[in-house]
Amino acid sequence: MTNYDIIVVGAGPIGSTYAYKMAKEGYDVALFDMKNRIGQPLQCAGLVSTNICDTKNLPEHVIINKVKGANLYSPDGTMIRVGKNKTVAYVLDRVMYDKYLFDRAVGAGVTPYLGEKVLDVDVDNTSIKTRDRKYSSRLIVVASGPSCHTSKKMNPGLKEESFVGLQYTVKTEEQDLDYLNLSINQYILPGFLWEIPTSPFTRRVGLFTDGSYSEAEKLLNNQLKNADQIIEKHNGLIPKFNPNKRIVKNNTLLLGDAAGQVKPTTGGGLISGFNCVEIASINSIKMLKENNNKYLLDYEKEYHKRYDDEFKAQKNVQNIIRDMTDDDFNYMFNQLKKYNVDKIISEHGDMDNQIPLLKELVKTGVIFKLVPKIGVRRLKNIWKSL
Repeated sequence: MTNYDIIVVGAGPIGSTYAYKMAKEGYDVALFDMKNRIGQPLQCAGLVSTNICDTKNLPEHVIINKVKGANLYSPDGTMIRVGKNKTVAYVLDRVMYDKYLFDRAVGAGVTPYLGEKVLDVDVDNTSIKTRDRKYSSRLIVVASGPSCHTSKKMNPGLKEESFVGLQYTVKTEEQDLDYLNLSINQYILPGFLWEIPTSPFTRRVGLFTDGSYSEAEKLLNNQLKNADQIIEKHNGLIPKFNPNKRIVKNNTLLLGDAAGQVKPTTGGGLISGFNCVEIASINSIKMLKENNNKYLLDYEKEYHKRYDDEFKAQKNVQNIIRDMTDDDFNYMFNQLKKYNVDKIISEHGDMDNQIPLLKELVKTGVIFKLVPKIGVRRLKNIWKSL
């Protein structure tokens, strides 16, 4: 049996970043991933807000495009453009980015185990089992994604739910690089469709939905234009946030997608994941120094304190739109356009923190114009979130 201070399961951006931080503190860290090639297959839209700069985890060379905003489309084609006269989001080369974060961790002294699948995490004895060996440590961090067996073991009575995500990289006609396109219709609710420009002649076209993979594929194929040529196809699961999910047991903790630390309305988890890495690493250091796992429970508490209100508000918005029809959306877009909501969204909108925008829509009274379609009871649910 090989012993480490820390074992990290999952060498995605969250697991690699946590491993790097702890190795920099002088701890003996092992990083396991079932894949032989980091970052592949691609399972992310690769779009993040400029808020990621606050995490100090983004090198310039992985940014392949910078966007100023988005064109929002209703089912009948009504368009609302929102944005600023500056960059609001980055389009990333996610394969290159994942490799950068992994290499950074290894450079800091992390011991990598690529192509070695972790078959079991023993949360009672703080050890893991692969096909050929068993490894133990003082602390185990599981950042292995939404299909996480350890999460199921730690939450035996909790129903784990995920969205289906599907994305194509396509060659296309020359396009505007400054704005991405977001579309909505009743068949993909509570998800949406995106078109993210990656270069003048390529873009990522994708969606997430509660439906099946086959249904998602049909919807995505219908989104393609005649000139589009599919280069790559990618799919995966996007975990649903659940405030009742247990993410710490004994000396084992969950992080990132494995913990469901993902924005409900967009499925994005990089920035929230990096912020949770910071919380987890600070409390991990305290735990290892004092040999007291109460600090891991502090990580769980601090995560909920930071994100529960925001994520619950987003879930309420998601629940409102879940049962809406195309006619409902067409009505709402016309109302939003009529009252110049594009300006409000452009000024107060934030990809990561949506409560300020919801508060402004209530403050200006615009949200009450939508009552005929969202209903008074559902409006009260939003009100309670603010």
